[in-house]
Amino acid sequence: MRSSLYTLAGSAATALASVRGFNYASQSQTYETFVSQFNTAAGLVGADDFTSARLYTMIQDGTANTVISAIPAAIATNTTLLIGLWASENQDAFNNELTALKNAISQYGSQFADLVVGISVGSEDLYRNSPTGIAANSGYGQEPDVIVDYIGQVRKLIQGTTLGSKPVGHVDTWNDFVNGSNSAVVAASDFLGLDEYPFYQTTDDNDVQNGGDLFFEAYDKVNAVAGGKPIWITETGWPVSGDNSGKAVASTDNAEIYWQQVACELQSRNIDFWWYILADSGASPSFGVTETLGQETPLYNLACKNAKSSSSSASSSKTSVSSVAQASTPSSTAAATTVSKPNPVPSAGFASGTGAVASGNATEPTVYVTDVIKTTVTTCPVGQTLTVGGSTTVLATPSVFTTTYSTQSTVSTVVPVSSALVGAVGSGAVPSGTGVAPVGTAGATGGAMGGAGGASTLASSWAAGQTPSATSPGAPGSTYAGAASKVDGSMAALALGAVAAVFAL
Repeated sequence: MRSSLYTLAGSAATALASVRGFNYASQSQTYETFVSQFNTAAGLVGADDFTSARLYTMIQDGTANTVISAIPAAIATNTTLLIGLWASENQDAFNNELTALKNAISQYGSQFADLVVGISVGSEDLYRNSPTGIAANSGYGQEPDVIVDYIGQVRKLIQGTTLGSKPVGHVDTWNDFVNGSNSAVVAASDFLGLDEYPFYQTTDDNDVQNGGDLFFEAYDKVNAVAGGKPIWITETGWPVSGDNSGKAVASTDNAEIYWQQVACELQSRNIDFWWYILADSGASPSFGVTETLGQETPLYNLACKNAKSSSSSASSSKTSVSSVAQASTPSSTAAATTVSKPNPVPSAGFASGTGAVASGNATEPTVYVTDVIKTTVTTCPVGQTLTVGGSTTVLATPSVFTTTYSTQSTVSTVVPVSSALVGAVGSGAVPSGTGVAPVGTAGATGGAMGGAGGASTLASSWAAGQTPSATSPGAPGSTYAGAASKVDGSMAALALGAVAAVFAL
């Protein structure tokens, strides 16, 4: 911004859903504040899957080249990243960005790389170096040949590493991308990150009713020079308060109108974007979607009108961290529910347990819809060693970690379930015979993790991810071993039991 400073888990943008998130500044940020913001974004009322973060720098605020704490926070909250290296500086300063990037790869490995959507070298450097940027006193910018050189340095650094396949690009304003003198930057980039604010286009009729038209006019102009390269929207938004700009009026009502015009249209078009900004308290104009950090109720309605519902699998998770006055040895609680909607219902035979299931030969397609909600609370006392996202910390204060997962899966199948998968998972019955559907209460509510045959395989895998007690092989998956237990283990849908193993949910 002028006045401010693809499949998830490791590949480029997915064809099924766009990457959506917010911009996050580095100033005065800590691991805890990043975790809080990432969780807030993921839980925003009315928003759908805003679980990505765009960063401007790799360096932790106040340090020379220490890795920014947003990296371990993203790992802890499963937040994808468009990482950035600040490029409006000389080579000596840029070397610190390269050092931080190299150290992030070394320290966090695939946990970090699997979350990276792309790498941005610079942000509005060409704008700040343009006549418009200079007239606006926007600060130190950069020449296009320097940006191209910096992009090359980043490519060389990541070659052969876990980030080696990630797209490398540049972020700037639309008029600077379409300026022919900057064509070398476009050619050197794998993607173009577009910052576009109709609010500031005072030479145009920039009333909010024209905001969407102005935005997509700019997008189309950049697309015309992009040579088929993807255009990611790295910044846009409308202020909720502050002075007017031309015909543009800052207000929550207008911010909502612009959100419907642009954010909802970007989602409809499956274009990756990072909105500006989650919280902007104290700024004028203020672009914040929420009034304060940690507030999941937005200042205006984020639900898109006429939004299409999705039938594909979706999941989300978030982890909160808090200090408590008293803490005991680590403990956790978990709960899950399973809903089955078979059509037709298989006809013969039942297994024992509180959630009986039918068996028989399914002769028509059967649809299974499974919802799993799991909350884990882990309490750690003072002095205990805790490892989160590859970073080890000795707790100075008692801390409580709460992790919530929500997963929905839909499967249509006529494949029979092998009778070898008979077994019990907790108090929820698992399939017996062929053509069965999971119903009833899930076994994740505290029942035994044992069971016979293949039914114990999935349950044991989940329990292993949760670090169960080595002395109690039959203990529930909610039992943690020792004070340094994993807070965020692998989430297998335990409630699906043996059926999940067969249908590969």
